[in-house]
Amino acid sequence: MTGVRPPGRGTTAVVPLRDGVSGKSRLAAVLDGGSRRRLVRVLARHVVATLLAADGVGRVVVVTADPVFTRETLAGLEVEVLEQPAGRPGLNGALEHAREVLTARGPGPLLVAHADLPALSPADVVALLATDAPVVVATDRYGSGTNLLLLRAGDAARGAFRFRFGIGSLAAHLAEAEARGLEAVVVDRPGTSVDLDTADDWSQLPDEVRAAVGQQVPGLL
Repeated sequence: MTGVRPPGRGTTAVVPLRDGVSGKSRLAAVLDGGSRRRLVRVLARHVVATLLAADGVGRVVVVTADPVFTRETLAGLEVEVLEQPAGRPGLNGALEHAREVLTARGPGPLLVAHADLPALSPADVVALLATDAPVVVATDRYGSGTNLLLLRAGDAARGAFRFRFGIGSLAAHLAEAEARGLEAVVVDRPGTSVDLDTADDWSQLPDEVRAAVGQQVPGLL
């Protein structure tokens, strides 16, 4: 069983994780299904372990439609796994469900982090948490998407702020913050900006990150 860290003080990090079958489909030209499944596991474990190691993160919750795969992937890490209801499909639906569950337990800031950030470091997470704004958005390398989203304001964390993940999510999240009267700050760091969805993403990673991931996923080197 995956261990669960007691709530304690600090930010709750929420990581949405897809199943082990459909993930990383855009890498199908270079990786077979088994290797893509392995890559999803490697990246998710890295992100969760990084969040757990970051000062200021009190607990990590993973929301998924495939809890069996997720518990196997994260075995030994102190996380809570929430199952995404079938009636709440998609990334935004998964996050809304997780927030509702967590809000019912008590208030507190939320940090959403994608599960495919191979260069993410504890220092990156601490830098986001130290940014003084109600809403903090860590953009992707194109300056159009959202790789991490911190909701610090009470009303935003509890649900007044709607998740807008999808195409053009950076602009959508900034517009959502403006509509709610909340200041938003954009953060662009090397460790937060590069996810791993395509072969081009792979080429943008630092050499040491490519080596670390490639050793665990045959075919990526």
